[in-house]
Amino acid sequence: MKSTKSSIIMMFFSLFFTRNIFCFSPAATCDLLLGYIENDSSVKENALSVQKAQLSLESAKINNNFDITLSTGNITFKFDDESSFSIKPAVELKIPQVSNMVVSSSANLASQKSSGQSNFSASDFKLNMEIDVFGSANSERQISLLKAQRSYDEAMRNLQNQTVACEKSFYAELKSILNSVENILSLQKTLYTNKIDFETIKSKGYSENSSTYRTAQMKILSNEYDIEKQLRSLLHLYIVFYKKCGSDISELSDLQISQDFDFYEFIPLDIQESKPLDIHAFDMNLFSEVEKALWTNKINSLQRKSKSNFSLKANGGFTLNNKDYQAPTVDAGISSAIGGINVAANINVPISTENSSFSGPSVTFSASVSPNKFRTNSIESKTDNLNEEQEILAIEKARNNYETTIVEYEQKLNDLQWNKKSSEEYYEMYRKMEKDLQKWFMDGFVTESEYFSAKVNAQSYFVKTVINKIELIMYNDEILSLFVD
Repeated sequence: MKSTKSSIIMMFFSLFFTRNIFCFSPAATCDLLLGYIENDSSVKENALSVQKAQLSLESAKINNNFDITLSTGNITFKFDDESSFSIKPAVELKIPQVSNMVVSSSANLASQKSSGQSNFSASDFKLNMEIDVFGSANSERQISLLKAQRSYDEAMRNLQNQTVACEKSFYAELKSILNSVENILSLQKTLYTNKIDFETIKSKGYSENSSTYRTAQMKILSNEYDIEKQLRSLLHLYIVFYKKCGSDISELSDLQISQDFDFYEFIPLDIQESKPLDIHAFDMNLFSEVEKALWTNKINSLQRKSKSNFSLKANGGFTLNNKDYQAPTVDAGISSAIGGINVAANINVPISTENSSFSGPSVTFSASVSPNKFRTNSIESKTDNLNEEQEILAIEKARNNYETTIVEYEQKLNDLQWNKKSSEEYYEMYRKMEKDLQKWFMDGFVTESEYFSAKVNAQSYFVKTVINKIELIMYNDEILSLFVD
């Protein structure tokens, strides 16, 4: 069902044009919807959030990928009888994908001018490589990338959901307007019924001063007042609605709505009948609440697994001119952390001892212990177990809510389809009756009020059929908003 949401998104982004013609044209519904979405501030805010999330994702990919750092180190110039120049360049290469590997190199380079001659020297050249034999760096890198991707996915989903919600809001307002039209038609039906009763009273010869005559007359006046009041309310709804759609409302100031106004002008005739979405066709794991609970459990499980009480790092390198030996050395080291214990060992082995005061290797050890670390690690482990149990319960709750939602929307669809069938049947019945009464009215067999009463009934049920189409669109929007892509 991804294409359904995507089509709404593409509709929003593909149409940024100015609409400055106000009309009640039935063909304008699609343009009004586009304008409504285009002018929705929440959609715009979510679109900007998507762009920000995309930049954050790109930044996370850069920070967790290959990196190289070049440094000049300290550059020193000395100006005296024997001027000199020195520099300590360094380079560091990080490859987090390969056991968090770090390769570095540095050296001391110097040039000294003495007695008109320049002497160049290089010392303390070092080449070193460090890797994680066992640690959490790779897991942390994976988690960082997953969170960044998730932030982008959620931003995109928020934009899609807001656009769908905006469409639903559009049709909800349009439905409200049609409900107002339906109310006016209902009042008109009452008016025509009272007119028929009034004509009957007059035909019976009641005096204009009689209470029966005057009561019937007052009913008609009251009906006309109620209709006028609803007409003004309808015009208010239209002005606000068209303004939200970004349309020009200046022509509304000249719009006069009378009781004889043809309400078909207010009914959008271009709303297509939508096929109801099958909620069973959506994957339960893509139900928003279930998907969120599964994601939370997945990312938290990865974080729990990355919390290792044991880590091991190894490094090795070469020093061209070790100051301690005055000779080249091969260097190696290892460090480890086990709970609250940290140990490290390094060894330097001279390759040549001709100019060195040391002939054998040197070994360095270090160790530290933190008793409280063992205690806090135990507490964290118990907390992680409780968190995992809560996450599993959240998944079960979300799945139960999914089952409840399925039943709820099955019943809702049944009601919509029943309303649709009933409205269509009654519309056809009243439409035929209207045609018959129109002919009889032209032939003088029925009164004008009787004919208009039948016409209002047909119009009322026609409005109901349009409302049914709108409700089905809103139903589909609700289904889409329940699931993620």
